[in-house]
This record gives sequence, structure tokens and C-alpha cells, in this order.
Amino acid sequence: MNEIKRVLIVGSGIGGATAAYALRRVGIDVHCIDIKPESSSAGSGICLLHNTLRALDMIGLAQPCLESGMRFESFLQFDSAGQLLRSNPAPPSCGIRRPELARILESAAKNAGAVMDHGLTVESLNDRGDCVEVRFSDGREATYDLVVAADGAYSKLRQQVFGADCGPRFAGQSVWRFNAPRPDQVEGFCLYRSPSGRTVGSFPTSKDSCYIFYLETSKEPLRIPEDQAHLLIRERLAEYVAPAVREALEHVTEAKQVIFRPLDVTLVPAPWNRGRVVLMGDAAHAPTPQMTSGGGMAIEDAVVLAECLSTTTTAREALAAYSARRFDRVKVICDASFQLCQYEQQDPIGNREKSAALLLQTYQYLGQPF
Repeated sequence: MNEIKRVLIVGSGIGGATAAYALRRVGIDVHCIDIKPESSSAGSGICLLHNTLRALDMIGLAQPCLESGMRFESFLQFDSAGQLLRSNPAPPSCGIRRPELARILESAAKNAGAVMDHGLTVESLNDRGDCVEVRFSDGREATYDLVVAADGAYSKLRQQVFGADCGPRFAGQSVWRFNAPRPDQVEGFCLYRSPSGRTVGSFPTSKDSCYIFYLETSKEPLRIPEDQAHLLIRERLAEYVAPAVREALEHVTEAKQVIFRPLDVTLVPAPWNRGRVVLMGDAAHAPTPQMTSGGGMAIEDAVVLAECLSTTTTAREALAAYSARRFDRVKVICDASFQLCQYEQQDPIGNREKSAALLLQTYQYLGQPF
């Protein structure tokens, strides 16, 4: 058993909550904190690809996700009028609402004995070599054997420990996301392609709901009036007459229903630890969403970190093994996602065959052991 007995996880998102549960399963005491005052009840959807389902199954959480979400095994391409252009089999995947996934992961962590605190963050820390002394925003102090930074792409903990050079950069696109009732046509991962080269994507998140996304290219990060997001997305998708898209837009009546953000990417060079502070999830690697693998890679991180801590003796050995197992695999996914993003920016119509080939190749890679 590793010398690490007590761990602080900063961030209770997909990666942090999965890590909290996975570490408790191997007997490690876990304190997981999040700056947000409570778990979010809002959010869009997420696609759990075959590799992510495999990782969740390894820790006994795949079945609850499949029961709450919707499994699918098809990749469907339509024109902007909703006419089917191509149908291909796809690796088994599950679409699920992000708040529902968060509920499953956090509940599992709590039930396993992890201490989950909201409205709390790290004010300062001191890595002494054999432990990390932490002072929290509420004035409390505690000592841990390991601190895990799972606080997202704009991780303050990463900046504090690794420096500002590892921060994210704009990828040349922004994403619009919203949820809607699921039409019958959305029974797999669907892309609706317009004559102008725009693409709208959708996949089911339950038998009754689906998730819609639209990627917009720009040289600089877009800034939009937040109170007009519902009107702006309608304008951008006006050329789509596909019933599935039009019906979804009819349900978007308030700006708060639309989640918009520029896409920033990062990949921190290995090793992912400085002393006894280690990165995971978006704090270590934030890809563009073309491979729908950001959350999946974070879940894999959590499973591998728990394995490394339970099968090695020292912190140094465990953290070296974790970086060695994760970096090359994550780099393949980040590179593929960013290449797909560039194809869409350069020539979305002319590069469709290249994009399809790279997508298939990377899906196959994801099937390899991690």
C-alpha cells in the first residue's frame, strides 16, 4: 500500500468527484472541496464514449449512468433540412445530462465516505516534501499526504504551483450549448450539415431529452451579451429547417437556457506533479470538444491515479507512474481534437472526409487499454 493515506481534492467536477470515489475504494481518506456553494443543477449534456464507460465500469459506476442516460451506437449525418446523408455504426456510448452525472458521481463519493465541502477553496499551501500544509478560505488549516488539482482549465492551483506558462490558449472556436426534448430522429450522435459549412450536433441524454451544440469559428474569442444568448443562437441557426433543430430552438425562450463560451485549450507537459501536488482533468489537459473526450479523459485520470496509489509504495513512484500512463494517451486525444477543430476552421466542407477518417482512427485508439 502506498504511503499516501489522506488526500485533498480541489474541485468536485467530473474528474474530482470520480477521483474522490475511486480513492475511497482503495482505502484512502478523501477531502474534496469546491469553490461553488453547491452542486450545479444546471448544465448541458455529455457524451460518455466506450472508453469512458469502460473506466466507469472498472469502479462500478457505468450502470447507474446507463440507467439515467441513454445508450446509443450510431453516428448519423443529415443535411440542414433533416434528410439523412449517412448512417454509420459507432462504439457504444451513453449521453447523459451533466447535472445527473454529477449527482451520480458525488453521491457515490459521499456514500463511500469522502468528505465533500462546497463554498470552500485553498487560500495557501506549503509542500514540505513529505506532506502538504493547507490553509482554507474559511481560515481552517489541515495537512494532507497529497493534493489533487481538479479545478478545471483555469485552475488557480495549477497557476500557483506550476506557473502561468501552462495556462490555456484560445482554439479559434466558441461553443453554444442547450438542452431540449428529444425528437425521434436523435437516436445516436447526430450532425446536421448546412451548405455554408456550419454544423450543428445533437445526441440523446435520456429517452426524453437531448443536447444540442453549435461550434462557431472566430479569430478572436467571441463576447456576447449574456441576456441575448437565446436570440443570437436563433439567428445563427436560421438556415436550418431540419425539424429536429427547429423544434429544439422553439424551447429556447430564455438566455439562461444557453451555455456559451470560447474554447480554450491546454496540455501541461509531463510530469503532472510538482512535489505532492498533482494535476488531473482539465487542469492538466483541456481539449476542444470535437472528440467529446474532455470529461472522459478526466474519468480515466481518476481511475488510473487510484490504481497507481494502490499498487506502489511511495508517492514519488505513484505520481511518476500516473504521468507515464496518462500523458501520451491524453496527447493523442488532445492533438486529434485540435486537428479536427482546425479542419473546421480552414475548410469545413472540403475537410469532411479527412475529419471522418481522423475521427474513426481516434475512436479506435480510445478502445486501447489505458
